[in-house]
Amino acid sequence: MRNRKKNQKKLQLQVDPNELIAKQSARTTFKLSEKTSNLLKVAAKHLGIKQKTLLDQLLEDKKALNILADDAITYARNDHKCRPKTMVLSQKALDQIETVSSYREIPRDYLVELSVARLASYFNSSAKTHEKRGLLMEELDRHNSQLIDLFNRNERMLHKDDAFWVRFKTLTEITHKQVEKIRKTFKDKSEFEY
Repeated sequence: MRNRKKNQKKLQLQVDPNELIAKQSARTTFKLSEKTSNLLKVAAKHLGIKQKTLLDQLLEDKKALNILADDAITYARNDHKCRPKTMVLSQKALDQIETVSSYREIPRDYLVELSVARLASYFNSSAKTHEKRGLLMEELDRHNSQLIDLFNRNERMLHKDDAFWVRFKTLTEITHKQVEKIRKTFKDKSEFEY
């Protein structure tokens, strides 16, 4: 019984060299449009993850790569507007894209560009939500200003110890603080531009 547990433990602790190689990083250069490079950079920043991690997740999805390979057959772009961009990927992502590219006879640059383009719909949806937040923020600012104006105009109306006045002052201060806290979570419009 003891030997069996020891053997199981040894098996669990064994290192699989293929797994280690797949996790190894590799540098490679792709020719990508500026829009694609910007989308990758902005999406990674917005999601709070590294570009490498985001690109690995997009390129390690074999099903998606094969679907994109079908689209890549008819994909056209202006290669003169593309610039070389050196990127770091996992060996697994690089192998995956090389395999699909070679098997389907499609430039790997196209597959990378189409993979990154998958982020656009999510990102455009987030930008629309952000726009709605912007309108709401403007309205909050208006109401906050009205409350502060009301407070300032009527500051001498009631005695400072009056229970109503104390609560009104507290409401004004808390509202102002909360609006400022909300503003800190509100991203700049430029974070959604690519």
